[in-house]
Amino acid sequence: MSDNRQTAVLHALLSADTRPQKDIPMKRLDVDFTIQALDGKTISRIQEQCTHFAGKGGKREKILDEEQFGALVIQKSCVVPDWTARELTDKYGTPADAIMSLLLAGEIARLSSEILEISGFGSDEEEVKN
Repeated sequence: MSDNRQTAVLHALLSADTRPQKDIPMKRLDVDFTIQALDGKTISRIQEQCTHFAGKGGKREKILDEEQFGALVIQKSCVVPDWTARELTDKYGTPADAIMSLLLAGEIARLSSEILEISGFGSDEEEVKN
């Protein structure tokens, strides 16, 4: 790699916004939620937390609870609203319970998708060809 290219790549890495944010309009509620990117370690922890095993022996398989995964991704990513707000936890118990109670399934799916996209899992990434 040439020195100019190496310098450009290093500069891009050092000046990159590691926690990009994005406002997501929630039309039904007539408000915007603010989400921020999650790092790989956080997403991995959420996946572990939402995964359980079914079956026995050789037929044992991992199953991801997608509803819980979506709710926890939203909880960890949302800057606004703060899902840990006392008013919400007093009424619904946990932030994840509040999310699943207050948001429609499509809203949870859309927010989760937006969060994963700004976290680097977007479908607009260039595919590596074999």
